[in-house]
Amino acid sequence: MCFLFEKGPEAYVSFANDDTVGSSGRECNKVGGTGMLVGTYEHKIDSKARIVLPSKFREELGESVFATIGIDKCVSLYSPEEWRKMMERLQELSFSKSKSRGLLRLMLSSAHELPLDGAGRILLPPVLREYAEFIQEVVFVGVSDHVEMWDKEKWNDYRKQVLDDLPEIAEGVEGF
Repeated sequence: MCFLFEKGPEAYVSFANDDTVGSSGRECNKVGGTGMLVGTYEHKIDSKARIVLPSKFREELGESVFATIGIDKCVSLYSPEEWRKMMERLQELSFSKSKSRGLLRLMLSSAHELPLDGAGRILLPPVLREYAEFIQEVVFVGVSDHVEMWDKEKWNDYRKQVLDDLPEIAEGVEGF
């Protein structure tokens, strides 16, 4: 297993998909699955509603991402492979159940495939910008198999609340 850490305020961990040498110059051993998306990065939305995807996330997500509404007033970004897995899970939901139907409708009607341009930017559709209430400053948060985009102020409020409740949360999480 290979852990690659970037110095500075941004942290990132990568697990290699095959035998390779990481950016640290150390050998990486073969592990199964895709890389793990972790870390926090801040960027700004430009006047044309574009935002640069952090380079470490671009490496894992690929040349296009699937974006949809997130559960906590954020936008969730998935690689094509992880989006396929999400679609398989969603297709298992019963459309005859009201809550499943509502979740399916909202997630899929808000979903967009977003290609990265030559500068590594994505163009955020209005439906996603409005849902997450993005103004200009956005925080990208790696959440293992996907990335969440948060309005910076909302992320800071959410993070503070969770940190304040962390002992109780840890006690209530099975297997932690």
